Amino acid sequence: MLRRIVTAIIVLFLAVSSNAFSKTTRNEWLVKIGNKTYTVKDFWNWWENWKVDGSKFPENPTPFIDWMLMFENGTELGLYKYPSYQKKIRQFVKVRSLLLLEGDTLAPARKVTEKEVESYYRKNYIPKFKLDIYFFKNKETAQKARKLIEEGERGEKLAQNLGIKNKMHFERKTDWMRPFEIKNKKQRDLILNAEKGEIIGPVQDGKMWLLIIVSDKTTKENNLQEILKDAKQKLIKIKEAEATAKLLKQLRKKYPVWINKKLLKEINLKNFPEAKKKEVVLKVGNYALTAGGFMKFLKKEVEWEKHSRFGRVNMEIAKRRVIDSIINQTLVGMEALNRHYEQKEPLKPMFEFYCQNRIIKELENRIIRPTIKISQKEIENYYQQHKKQYKLPDKITIRFLQTNDRKLIDKLYKELKDGKDFKKLTITIMGYDNVVTIPYSHLLPESKKIIDNLKEGEVSKPFKIKDTYFMVQVLKLQKNRYKPLSEVKESIKNALYKQKFEEARQAYIRKLYMNLLAKGQEIKVNWDAWNSIVNNYKHRNQYNGTYAFYLFLTSLVIIAGIAYYKGRESEG
Repeated sequence: MLRRIVTAIIVLFLAVSSNAFSKTTRNEWLVKIGNKTYTVKDFWNWWENWKVDGSKFPENPTPFIDWMLMFENGTELGLYKYPSYQKKIRQFVKVRSLLLLEGDTLAPARKVTEKEVESYYRKNYIPKFKLDIYFFKNKETAQKARKLIEEGERGEKLAQNLGIKNKMHFERKTDWMRPFEIKNKKQRDLILNAEKGEIIGPVQDGKMWLLIIVSDKTTKENNLQEILKDAKQKLIKIKEAEATAKLLKQLRKKYPVWINKKLLKEINLKNFPEAKKKEVVLKVGNYALTAGGFMKFLKKEVEWEKHSRFGRVNMEIAKRRVIDSIINQTLVGMEALNRHYEQKEPLKPMFEFYCQNRIIKELENRIIRPTIKISQKEIENYYQQHKKQYKLPDKITIRFLQTNDRKLIDKLYKELKDGKDFKKLTITIMGYDNVVTIPYSHLLPESKKIIDNLKEGEVSKPFKIKDTYFMVQVLKLQKNRYKPLSEVKESIKNALYKQKFEEARQAYIRKLYMNLLAKGQEIKVNWDAWNSIVNNYKHRNQYNGTYAFYLFLTSLVIIAGIAYYKGRESEG
C-alpha cells in the first residue's frame, strides 16, 4: 500500500514537472530578418545575457528584433574592424579564458578525499607541543647552559649564571604549536621525536645556537572537525600550487622563452643608458619586452620591497622575481588564448552575445551619439519644468530657552515685556546662546503651531510641552528654496542626454526597418514558437514553488505511510 501511494505521488510530480516546460525545440526558428534566421536558442542566449536583476520579460519579440537589426547593421558597416572593438574583444576573451584555464588547472587539485585530509592532518598537525627556546651566540655557551638546565636552573637564574644581561632575546616560551609551523625540517624532526620535558640541542640556526625544551606535548584535540577543515584548506592550497607549478613547467617547454641575461644583469634604476632601454631583454612566444618596459615593472617591485622589507632590497632577487612573474603571466595568457575557450561551451554563447553587444556599442558611439546636441536653453527649460525635483527642505533658525519652573518662565516673560534682551535672558538661564537651525518639518506640532504665528525676530509667549516651559524667537525662516541651476546642470544634462539618446536610437531602428522594406525584404515571426517561449518562461518561474510544494507533499505522505505501517507492525 505504501509503495502504491509513494508511486502515485511521484508520477503526479513528474507529470507536473514535464508539463512545466514547452516542447518547442531550441533550434526551431523564431525570427527571420531578411535573409537571416534566428532560433529559439538565439533568443534565450540573448535574454540570459542581456537581462539584469529585475528585468521585465519582453511582451513581444520586438526588443530581440531591434537588437539583431542593430547588430546586422553594425556588421555590414564593418565596425568589427575598428581597434576599439578588437581591443574590447581581446580583453574579454583573455579574462574569461584565464578564468577557465584556472578552473581546468585547479579543479582537480581541489578534489581531496577524507583519507588524504586525515593523512595530511596526522603528518602536519599532530602532535601539538609547547616549547621553551633559549638563544645563544656560540655553541660553548649553549652547551654550558644545557648542563645548568639539566641541573634544574631556568629563567633569570640561568641568565645570571651565564652572564647574560639582555634577556629579551635569550628565552622564548611558545603557545601550542603544530608540526607545519616549524619550517626547519631538522628541528621539526627532532621535536617530533622528543618526549615531553626533553632537552634538544645545542642546534645551530643561522648564526645562533638553540636549546629547545619540549615543555608539553599531546595528540588530543578539542575541536577536531574545525581543525580538519583548516587542514583541508591548507592541503588544497598546496595541491593548487603544485598544479600551477606543473602547468608552468609544461608551458615553458611548449612556448619558447628567451632572456638576454647579459642585459638583465646590467639593468639598474639609476644610471642605465637611454639607448639600451630600447633593447629587448625578454621574449616569450611573440611577446617581446624591452629593457625600458622591464624597468617600469622592476621599479614597482623595488618600491614594494622597500615598503614591506623595511628598506632592504636585493636587486638581483628583485629582477629574478619580476622576470619570472612576467614570463609566467605571459605563458598562462598565451595558453588561455590558444585553447580557444570562446569557441566551446560554456563560454561560446556568452562570447557571441558580447561580440554582438560590442558591435552595437560601436554603432551607438560612432553614429548615434554624435548626433545628440544639448543646448543651454534646453537645460534651463528642463530646470523650470522639473523645478519641484530640486526643491530644498524648508529650514528654520530659532533661539529658545527652556525650564521646568513655571514661576521662572513667567518672571522671564515679564522681564522680556519690560524691554530685556531675549538673547541675554537665554544666556543667563541656559549658560549659552541657544540657537539652532533645523528642518522646518522636524518641528513638533505643538511648537509649530506657536512658531507659525511669529514674525522674524519676534519672541513667543511661554508655552508648555509635557513638563517643560519654552519661549522661542524666530531668527530666520527659509522656505521655497531650490538648488541653483549651476548645481544641478550636469544631472539635467545627463537626463536630457539619456532621453535624446533613446529617441535617436529608436529613430535609427525605425530607419533600419524602412531600409529593409525598401529592399523588398521583411521580418517574420514564428508566433507559435514565441507563445511557447512565453509559456516556458512563466512555467519556469512557477516551477520552483510547484516543485517545493509537491516535494513537501511527498515527504508528508511517506512519513504518514511509515507511521501507519509501524503502527500496524506494533499491533501485530
